[in-house]
Amino acid sequence: MASCKCGGGQCNCVVTAGANTTVTGAGSTSNPYVVSATAPPANVVTGCGLTGSGSATSPLAAKVAAWPFTCDITDNGSGIYCDPTTGELRADPAYWADFQGDQANTALATPMPVPTAAQQTIDTISIDVTNPDPCRRGLGLLFREVDLDFVLPPNSGAMAGIDGDDMNYFGNQGSGTIINTHSQDNKITAFTLNPGETRTITMSIETGRGSGGATITRIQKSLRAYVWSNRFN
Repeated sequence: MASCKCGGGQCNCVVTAGANTTVTGAGSTSNPYVVSATAPPANVVTGCGLTGSGSATSPLAAKVAAWPFTCDITDNGSGIYCDPTTGELRADPAYWADFQGDQANTALATPMPVPTAAQQTIDTISIDVTNPDPCRRGLGLLFREVDLDFVLPPNSGAMAGIDGDDMNYFGNQGSGTIINTHSQDNKITAFTLNPGETRTITMSIETGRGSGGATITRIQKSLRAYVWSNRFN
């Protein structure tokens, strides 16, 4: 801090040291003032998640743990982000998982003749599957199951299938009628959904190659979907 008194065409100034500064010299030509600053004392109290005092030799830095995995951190590490609204640090969004499904068990009041065509759709079931993650693609597993009860007189036959796929064929070459034999078939396939996407998935119950008076007395159907967040888009 400097203070001066002036009069008679000249000024006398005095320089006084302030906080964290020192002043040497008399202010003359041969002994000028020399002002020096000292660094503030180290900040020994550091907030959560930070290290350092903020000085040149101990800058503030994020306090982090060592990477404990064998995979490469550059290729596999997730991110930390600044929220432009609040200024807070944010991590990657949470991962999600969900299950959606439907099923039905229908006993037919009147037995249904098995179509003689190679393949025919006799029923369907649909579900709406939603990816619960608004940020990432969803990876899903679709489980399809159909159970048909066939009555097979002597020398008769019937096929059961799912979504265009002939799963099995039953034939009765004996002399007696086979009552309500089960054709239980299932398929598991993978699918993907875009972030937040909802998709209607329909399964077709199919039968065919009916002969010898074969009939269906019961249709059981189940369609289930399991969806998880997929890290890699």
